[in-house]
Amino acid sequence: MVPKIEFVYSWIYFESLNKHLRKDISWKKVKEIGKKFEDKYSEEIAKIVEVTPEVTNKEWKDEIIKVYLVEWAGPSFSHPLTLKVREDLLLMLVVLTHELIHNILDEKASKETERKINDYIEKIFEKVGIEGKEQISLLRKISEVEIPKEYS
Repeated sequence: MVPKIEFVYSWIYFESLNKHLRKDISWKKVKEIGKKFEDKYSEEIAKIVEVTPEVTNKEWKDEIIKVYLVEWAGPSFSHPLTLKVREDLLLMLVVLTHELIHNILDEKASKETERKINDYIEKIFEKVGIEGKEQISLLRKISEVEIPKEYS
């Protein structure tokens, strides 16, 4: 089964995430960047979702994966899949792929898991024909840090 990716624009989710520490981006801008991202990468996202089980040796659990598009002070995360909007749409695609892999693997967070996920991103992008080495390298610098024991 290949799940359908459904992008969700939830004003209340955006407001809740930003309740205590407001970002300098408007809800209107979040939707604008999100729609641009969807338009530019919808075909690639479908291919990424299709090849991820082959690369990871895992199967998808859900028929629909909702992706909440937001801006907030924290990171993107996999449950519920929450993707921060960025001007660098290719970086958004790399981060989305990273969170999708977290979703399919469903493993505890660790430095090793992050490294493995980022290796999978490289393999998936190669299979799909996407050049994103610079963005993957940036994600590695951000994500492959030591996870505090209380969170792992």
